[in-house]
This record gives sequence, C-alpha cells and structure tokens, in this order.
Amino acid sequence: MIGLISLNFKNAPLDLREKFYLDNADKIVFHNLLKKNVGVEGLMLLSTCNRTEIYFEFENHIGKENKFIHSIVKELADFRKFKDSLSPHLMMVSGSYKVSKHLFRLVSGLESMIIGEFQIVEQLKDAYDFSYKHKMLGPILKRMFQKSLETGKFIRTNTKIGKGAVSVSYAAVEKIHKDLNISNPKFLCVGLGETSQLSIRHLHQKGYPNLKITNRTNKKASEFASELGYSSVDFSSFKEELKKVDVAIFSTSSKNPLLSKNEVEKIMSERDNELLMIDLSVPRNIPDSCNKIGNVKLINVDGLKDVVNVNYKKRKAEVKKAEKFIDDFLSEFDDWTNSRQLRPSILSIKNQIKDVVVEETINNINSSSCDCNSNIVNSVEFNEKLNKIYEKFSDNLVRKIKEASNNGKDEKAIEIINQIFLDD
Repeated sequence: MIGLISLNFKNAPLDLREKFYLDNADKIVFHNLLKKNVGVEGLMLLSTCNRTEIYFEFENHIGKENKFIHSIVKELADFRKFKDSLSPHLMMVSGSYKVSKHLFRLVSGLESMIIGEFQIVEQLKDAYDFSYKHKMLGPILKRMFQKSLETGKFIRTNTKIGKGAVSVSYAAVEKIHKDLNISNPKFLCVGLGETSQLSIRHLHQKGYPNLKITNRTNKKASEFASELGYSSVDFSSFKEELKKVDVAIFSTSSKNPLLSKNEVEKIMSERDNELLMIDLSVPRNIPDSCNKIGNVKLINVDGLKDVVNVNYKKRKAEVKKAEKFIDDFLSEFDDWTNSRQLRPSILSIKNQIKDVVVEETINNINSSSCDCNSNIVNSVEFNEKLNKIYEKFSDNLVRKIKEASNNGKDEKAIEIINQIFLDD
C-alpha cells in the first residue's frame, strides 16, 4: 500500500509552503524520524517552489491507512514546529491508483502551476535518485516512479502539451517585459540554480544587454556570465549593486532571507528610481514587508499566476489527449500493484502444494520396500512428471484465486484468501 501527502500551490500559500521546504539534509533527518516513529517502509520526498510532497509505502499497516497518514502529518508539523492545523492545506490520498494518478499527471505537466511545464521532470528525477541513493525506496514506490518517468516521456513525445508552455522563469521575464517602461533597464540576477539560469537566458533572448550575475560561487557566476556576454560581480557586493539596477531577480537555495526590510530601506534611501524585485526562491529571499517600502515593487512566485497560463486554452485538447494516455499507463501499473497483494498467498500456496505433491510422494516411495525406489526417485522422467503435476495443480489454484479476488482488487477476497493460505 502506498500513500501521498501533498502541500502544493493549489491548497497552500507561499508563506506556508516555504515553512515545509525540505532540502537534502532535511530529507535524511525526516526519513529517519518517520522510519523510527511511524514505521514507513519506503519514502520519496519532493520539494520545489510549488510543492512539498511525501510519497510513502506501508505494506504492513493495511487497514490503518488514516491513522498512518495522520501520524506522518503530525511528524511533519512537529518537525517544523508548526502549531496550527496543517490538514486543511494538505492533499492526502492512499492506494496505488490514486497516488500513481497524481504522480503520472505531475510528471506529464498536468499538475504544474504552468500546464505543460516539464521542469518538474528533472526535479522528480533528482528526488528519486536521492531516495534511491540513500536506500529510502520500497519496491512499490520504486516501480511507480520508474513507470511515471516512462509515462512522462510518452506524453512529451506523443502530445503537444508542452508547445507554447511557459516556465516560472519565463513568466517572470514576461512580467518584467510588460511592466517596465525603461528603454535600457539594468538587471542584477542573484543565484545560478536552474530557474535563475533559465531567467537569464530568457532575458538574453529578449535582447537585454545590461545584466550582471552574482552567485555564492564566484567562479560559476563568472563562467556563466562570460558564456552570454554578460559580467559578474562578487556575491559580497550584491547589496551595493542594488543601488544601481532597475530590476533584481533572486533565485537561490538560501534557507534564510538575503535581505532584511531595514537593508532594503537603506538601499532605497540612496536611490531615486523604482526598484522591481522578483523573488523566485522558496523559501523566499526577500521578506514581504519590503513591498511597503516606497518605490519598491516586489513580486514572488505566487504573484506570477496571472501570467503563467496564457497558452492554456491552446493546450486544452492536448490535455485531454494526455489524460487518455495516462489512463492506459495507470491501468497497467494498477494491475501490477493489485496482483502484488496476492504474492504472499501465492508463494504460500505453491510451497504448501510442493510439500504435499512432491515431498509426500517421494517420502511414500522411499518408505516402501521396493528395491527400485532410489532409481525411481532419481530418474529424470519421474521428476519431470512430478513437477508437471505440481505446476498444473498450483497454476490452476493460483488462477482461481486471481479470478476470485478480481486480480487482487477485491480486498475482502484477499483477506479471506490470506486467512486460508498464509502460514501463521
């Protein structure tokens, strides 16, 4: 059995999402907590600017799904010392079909803030690779994520859902391009993660020539700037640069704000014109209170929602096409997970039949007084016939229990089958 707890842009504002952003160090600590206190048997944690999602496996807790999920929610709230109720802001589901449906839609670009954006694919790959490397994954989660990547690749290849789609970074640049009334604006880009690099490349394509880049790793900033014909500045001096530019784009992985309200007030006291600040970071690099400072216009990720889906109507037909493909992949994965629930009983059945058909037959032959016993038992022909009887009997019984349980989909039937065939 698998489950999902999702805190995403659809049900949680940015100030709440950033409280529950999990970096790689957090993931290891939280995994250890859940393993110790709740008993998860598999875990995959995804954390981006738009969502934090917990995918978990709990085969030994079937029938206690709600209790298990709420235990994880409590651990998450305690982990972040969050005292209010978290449940109203969460999507909580269990069962292979519901969880895999969300994941397959997510990897296909249907659950993104920007429909058709595929930046999420790399983010999912990174999250999966991290969980795999640190031995967090259970067998069902592992199979589900592999199947999701196969699904996403098929959707990208066989639909046009990504055609004309925009990323958050592209939306930010479109917002800047629309709102700025300056002929030759000066830019400062702080940070060089994937989102920031995309923003800089979009600005470059728009033909903006006056742009400086800064990053904690100065060499990285210098190399990337040179590639596009821009200049870099030392990270320690970026606050001084803010006194000279018209637009500043922040996109870093810093857990703490890079600027305080007092610092921005001081910067603005030494300049006369407006400063447009775009904060694409989660957690945010710039506090919301800076919006109240004169001549400061601050836009964060959630403030770009009016821009991000400009091409949605053009993609509606492609969304429907993608959903049909997803249903096919879902059906295949659901059959696998349902049949997997029968595996313990099937293995037990085969072992029991083997004991009766094979071992009892051999014991009975050996216990007789005929001198030819050893020759019979050791003959190839005898063993082949015995194995055919065993296989025919066990295969017939397995087929019957699959039919009786609707290939593992009927939980009541599975419970009865397990009572009959599983060893105590």
